[in-house]
Amino acid sequence: MAWLSRVLLTLLIAIAAPTLALAQTVEPVRPGDRTLGSADAPVTLTVYLSTTCSHCAAWHTRDFPAFKARFVDTGQVRIVYRDLPTPPQEIATVGAVMARCAPEDRYDAVLDTLYRGHAQLFAQPGSPPRPAVMAWLSAAGQAGGLTREQMNACFSNEASFTEVDERAAQSFADGVDTTPSFFINGEPVPDTMTARDVAAFEPLIQPLLDGR
Repeated sequence: MAWLSRVLLTLLIAIAAPTLALAQTVEPVRPGDRTLGSADAPVTLTVYLSTTCSHCAAWHTRDFPAFKARFVDTGQVRIVYRDLPTPPQEIATVGAVMARCAPEDRYDAVLDTLYRGHAQLFAQPGSPPRPAVMAWLSAAGQAGGLTREQMNACFSNEASFTEVDERAAQSFADGVDTTPSFFINGEPVPDTMTARDVAAFEPLIQPLLDGR
């Protein structure tokens, strides 16, 4: 498909980009970021994700539900999502485009569907075949409440891809080169934190809540 070839070509620039040092701080929220939770939450967890990242999928489907119940649903933490497509980058990009084309309040639901669809998407060794990619995207679009016509319009719009490309470039500029990566109130979560469940985040977040 034309859009798939186009994404592969444009991402060659990102692949060749030099590795930058991880920023000491980032803006917790930027215009156009997709978010989940109260805008008045005292703590912001900024998450850099790729729609084809297996570790992101594990976090979002296994660890995030308990985190969401503990901190997000109670109004204490706001989640901010940022795109950083990883291999296979052309597929990660179309997944990100699909998520951003859905209504903002359905973004997390679309992400969840994309991640839960990894088993089927990567069922065969090598690059996923086109039918598997199309089924993956279609299920995500439906989770976002999009019709087939709306999905086609999304992928026919050059601006949809340009926006994801620009956001990926900003993620690289932040020095982020792995997913998932986390910042709390704009400060990076230590690399030494290998677990990403609610218990691992508790000692980093609770002091901020106690001191508000």
